[in-house]
Amino acid sequence: MAEYESLYYAGHIIALFAVSIIVGKIAGPIVTRILETLSGKTASTLDDRIIAAVKNPLETFFFLILFYFLLHISPDLADAAALLEHYLAVILTLIGTYMLSEVSGAAIRWYYEEGQTTTHLGKRMQKLGVDNSLLPLVRKVTKLAIYVIGITLAISQAGFDVGGLLAVTSVTALILGLASQETLGNIFAGIALQLDRPYHYGDYIRLPSGEIAIVKKIGMRSTKLEDIYHNTIILSNSEFAKMRVTNLSLPDEISLVPVSAEVPLSTDLVKLDSAITHAFAKAKPEGLLSDKKHEIVIDSVKPSSMAISISFWAKGFRNAEKIRQIVNRTIVEFTKHK
Repeated sequence: MAEYESLYYAGHIIALFAVSIIVGKIAGPIVTRILETLSGKTASTLDDRIIAAVKNPLETFFFLILFYFLLHISPDLADAAALLEHYLAVILTLIGTYMLSEVSGAAIRWYYEEGQTTTHLGKRMQKLGVDNSLLPLVRKVTKLAIYVIGITLAISQAGFDVGGLLAVTSVTALILGLASQETLGNIFAGIALQLDRPYHYGDYIRLPSGEIAIVKKIGMRSTKLEDIYHNTIILSNSEFAKMRVTNLSLPDEISLVPVSAEVPLSTDLVKLDSAITHAFAKAKPEGLLSDKKHEIVIDSVKPSSMAISISFWAKGFRNAEKIRQIVNRTIVEFTKHK
């Protein structure tokens, strides 16, 4: 008889649990669809992103609330209802933590992708020179902080000693930190690069090896670059932070570009200068700063040749490379006909 009552008790709870899940799966999308209909009337996509972020937590919330009321309606399930009621605050705190984390992440991501150019706040922040490329890091740190606070609060509500747990966690974190110093070094170097911002996404940089690359992403552990041949270069943050790197995009995109060449000693540099000027006038290359005249400098002299440098001012690295090719071709054509 006792075994039959136990099976009935368990079956009753399972049945209510299944009904609650089904109702939650139905009620959640209905509420989400209503909210989506209302948000569709607004011009901003922020509300759409927030609704998408809370869709799953809403289903869980409706399931939990319905399951709670169904247990309290049935007198036979008083013990199960009391147990759920004891941990209800903990569960709701965890759901709320997850929901708040997703909402904050969606809001920051929206501002990073759209809001900084479409809102008055974003335009004002741009005028003040605020570096919005830090927002992905802010999003990660914000979500982590919300999780730490929410889980700590939930543990406290469950009746555990938070102080003792924090002590054990600190010792465990210390042990893990000592065992993974390289990983932590990369993480802290990534944070330093994100905060200091010596490079921005899209900047052209010259590595110590002489390679030219574009900064694509500074992550928590590694930095991704793209070279001029459209290949991806991946460097650990700690390695990248120690390099002596030249940022070709700072303080602005304007730079003095030298072209080195070795020409016959009999070369008429005045005529070569005129030939380069004519080539520039004919090609009209983008990025060439014609108001800053190029100049030819003799670097060294040999018995039958001399090394020269032709320097010109250009805006944008890719434009500079195209102009460099114009100069090189002009030198080849000029010396060929000597």
